[in-house]
Amino acid sequence: MIKIESIALTAALFGATHAAGCFPAYVSGTEYDSGDQVSVTSTVTTTTTEQCELNSAGCGPSGFKTTTTSVTSSYNYQCVDGAYGVYCKSPDFNPDGIHGSVAWTQESAECTGAAGSQATTTAAPPQPWSGAGCPEAYAAGTSYDAADTVSSGGLVYECAAAPNNLFCGQAGYEPGTGDVWTILGSCTGSMAPTGSPAFTTLTDMGGCPSKWAAGATYEEGDKVSSGGLVFECRAFPFSSHCGQAGYEPISEANGEAWKDAWTVAGYCDGTISPTSAPSFDPANVSGCPVAWAAGNQDAYVGDDLVSVVVQTTPEVKFVYKCKDWPFSGFCGQFSPIADGGDQGWEIVGKCEGSISPTSSPTFDSVSLVSGGCPGVYDKANTSYEAGDAVSYVASTSPPRTLVYECKPYPYNGYCNNEAFAPGTDNVATGWDLKGYCEGTISPTVSPTAYANDPLASVPAECEAETAASGSVDTCYYTKDVTTEESCTCSDSDCPNPNGLTGTACTKEVTVTHCPTVASYSATATYAAGDVVRVGTKRFKCKEWPFYLWCGNAYYAPTGEDYGDAWSTDGDCPPPLP
Repeated sequence: MIKIESIALTAALFGATHAAGCFPAYVSGTEYDSGDQVSVTSTVTTTTTEQCELNSAGCGPSGFKTTTTSVTSSYNYQCVDGAYGVYCKSPDFNPDGIHGSVAWTQESAECTGAAGSQATTTAAPPQPWSGAGCPEAYAAGTSYDAADTVSSGGLVYECAAAPNNLFCGQAGYEPGTGDVWTILGSCTGSMAPTGSPAFTTLTDMGGCPSKWAAGATYEEGDKVSSGGLVFECRAFPFSSHCGQAGYEPISEANGEAWKDAWTVAGYCDGTISPTSAPSFDPANVSGCPVAWAAGNQDAYVGDDLVSVVVQTTPEVKFVYKCKDWPFSGFCGQFSPIADGGDQGWEIVGKCEGSISPTSSPTFDSVSLVSGGCPGVYDKANTSYEAGDAVSYVASTSPPRTLVYECKPYPYNGYCNNEAFAPGTDNVATGWDLKGYCEGTISPTVSPTAYANDPLASVPAECEAETAASGSVDTCYYTKDVTTEESCTCSDSDCPNPNGLTGTACTKEVTVTHCPTVASYSATATYAAGDVVRVGTKRFKCKEWPFYLWCGNAYYAPTGEDYGDAWSTDGDCPPPLP
């Protein structure tokens, strides 16, 4: 039998001071964030039972002797970067627990030395690794072999053994974000300058394939292009996302969600060959934009426009557009018409004059909403329901106000998420544009949220609330909570495999709780079995490993892909009269 007990570090546990000092001890319930470093000491107790001679020292009446050996070790941990970092604050993801590797990365070598319990104590750095200086920095997309070393954030990591080394270069498995990289220690020394980025890790794919199209059916290995890069659809089951909205390669609207479906295969290129004199599209810009000016790799971003004089007598100017990242890094370093300029710029056409100022926005394409303007959208209001109307000021001079209406279920859940608010690029997910409004704002009735009032009496199945003389809300769910309690070893319901006496034994006790079904929140942390509601619709967080997505806004019960994390759980009963 092996029993692991986690205990806080104290100065008394360690004598000599070594190079590998221990960070402050992990404290359950602390609001840890990505990059935070803690230490945990675990005692592994091994119990062995062997036959012995009766009446000899330590030999029991049954002829067997039990020997217990305890080994105590201490390790440093670092809270991972990325989406899983949010779990570091959850007691269910303590560093040395069952699910600890999801949120924490363990340092390979043990640490020694006093942890220091004062809040002002500075955490000891990880021990220096055995090599000299920092190895090559981690580069996404690189094919890493087992035991390859990289540096990231002043730490040295080692790639896992085969076959897990195949993940080391993939998006989502960067050092510090999972368990395919192991921390070897810290490193010092500046990396040798590499000059302008060369993108040597990307493969030249030749001509560009077709662009990504929402709703298209993509299979494993299918390729699309975006911003000069070629993306390849991942293997099943990830390939099912390749054509879904929200997984467009390099999509700013959904952050890095596209990495769940696509990998970067390389880059593509093609020379624009105008069949006639290039002409600038006046529908996009009228006149010439500002002249190109040299700068660093951050001087320009994708889609920035510049003009360059290509002929002085008579003067002729061409317009160039900066390519999307990562090629935008070249736009400030190379003139569009200099050697190397085609790495960051693509020609748009010829221009004359200068860009004219844009006029005030017009609303010819939307109709007037009668009855005045409804209440202004309030991001602090989390009670918007389907059919609620709000106003959004699109222009103050001249005054222009748009009217939006919250969409019906299941999209109404987005109406209470400010990332999908009127005025954002994602507004159409939860709101319909109804038109514009004028005149005095007409008072509107505040949205009526579901009234989840306490029941008159506690249901019999709610054991915890009954014992505590508490209350249970109208819309609730049941959740069994099992704890370990002391019991008298001689009692029939008290497990006693080791023949103990008195109250040294323990047993598991399960009590039914009845938590309220609260509204879903994209910022909350959910566990398997938790139940939430959107309006009166109930949703239940799935079991491992799907519950890891329950707190991710992309898999919210209001989204198209909620089924990857949540299952429907019926409806809440009508509110009390």
